[in-house]
Amino acid sequence: MADMKPRQEKVPSSPLTSVDSSFLKTLVGYNTRRATLKILSVFTERMDALALKPVEFSILSLIGRNPGLTPSQLCAELGLLPPNLTKMLARLDQRDLVERQVQAADKRAVCLSLSPSGQALLKEAEARVASLEIDATSALTPKQRETLITLLQKIYG
Repeated sequence: MADMKPRQEKVPSSPLTSVDSSFLKTLVGYNTRRATLKILSVFTERMDALALKPVEFSILSLIGRNPGLTPSQLCAELGLLPPNLTKMLARLDQRDLVERQVQAADKRAVCLSLSPSGQALLKEAEARVASLEIDATSALTPKQRETLITLLQKIYG
């Protein structure tokens, strides 16, 4: 470690007036991440009043549209690990939004449904999300939005 000198890099004599992100803009991951960040900021702004995080909204939506869904089905659909889902369901349970029923055929299996307050919250949340998605993607036409969704589903589906 003798005589470590700082690297001397070529620094422009004046500040940059623009940033070259041309390579990054050719990457699907970079572009989806940037779009996701924009949509999530609008989501957070509008859903804070309902105290719902994006994944909690997804859980409520799936349970609301699929009464009797099992936790393992939720994990598979959302790509969640069981311990993480358990924590999220506990939070939703504390808010009296979900109900758990034991399956008659298999006493070890649990089915999930929304409580009446969960159904009411989901109705409000889905209306807000539908609106915020349109606002957050206002640079797209409805047909472009539909095409984008179809293309993204090809990547993860």
